[in-house]
Amino acid sequence: MQNLNLLQDALKNNGQALAYQFLDGMNWKQHTYSDIKHSLDNTIAYLLTNGFENKKVLSCASTTLENFLTLNCLEALNCSINYDSDTNNLNKNFDILVMDEIDESNKINTNEYFSVISLNSPIKKEIENKNLITFKTINKFGMMSKKKIDESKISELMGTDLNNISNSDKIKLEKIISEISETEFVNIFYQNSVKFGNSICSGLLKGKKKFINFKNWMEFITNINETIPTYLFIDRDNLEKTYDFCIQKKINLKFFLGGKVKKIICHNLVDLNLNEDLNAIGIELVNI
Repeated sequence: MQNLNLLQDALKNNGQALAYQFLDGMNWKQHTYSDIKHSLDNTIAYLLTNGFENKKVLSCASTTLENFLTLNCLEALNCSINYDSDTNNLNKNFDILVMDEIDESNKINTNEYFSVISLNSPIKKEIENKNLITFKTINKFGMMSKKKIDESKISELMGTDLNNISNSDKIKLEKIISEISETEFVNIFYQNSVKFGNSICSGLLKGKKKFINFKNWMEFITNINETIPTYLFIDRDNLEKTYDFCIQKKINLKFFLGGKVKKIICHNLVDLNLNEDLNAIGIELVNI
């Protein structure tokens, strides 16, 4: 069984310990477990008091802490969650879109949806686009929304069973996470298989492990080297893209990833020939 009560308990118990590091423009910022607990509480409060229950949701966003919290709260509100990383497949059959950000490349008419949640867009985008709300605004007004809600209602929602990955995948993932020490930093780069990617976030938070998310390819290749991860969770398309990129640029893959990576964890990898090549440079490939 998975529900938000279990996550909330872990966040509360881990308190002021460092949990998450993220890029804000050119600067790295950090969240503690307490910070994330407040975000969780604020998010579900805002969504509940603003009519987000029983909606059909399409997430086109990458695996990030913001996406993980948003989708889990929506699911607790009895929303159906669907995933598609290709924004060209958008249609009007969904009530809510969840996206990394809105810009000129996404030709989205926000008027066609009950709401478009932009996880990383600046707040000024809300003025330009009707029905658009940013994650920052959800948290800001969610803090005030909490005062209007009966705590028993929140507790009931937090106890809602959430649709998780398969039990066999869950066991394998938990085993990997249990090997990671509390001093190590973990990186996640999942633009596909986002449901699995969000389960990684859940497991790391509950297991008191520190992690970083990358939202897109440019952010990943620009910053992966300086983050020096020991474990890298990456979707299969981006793993193959990274491998091909290093070959094309004649860069040692382990050096490109910061030189300390021990394991790369992927989901439903097709090209298993990568295993031999990664082993040759001292990296273990785990395919779940």
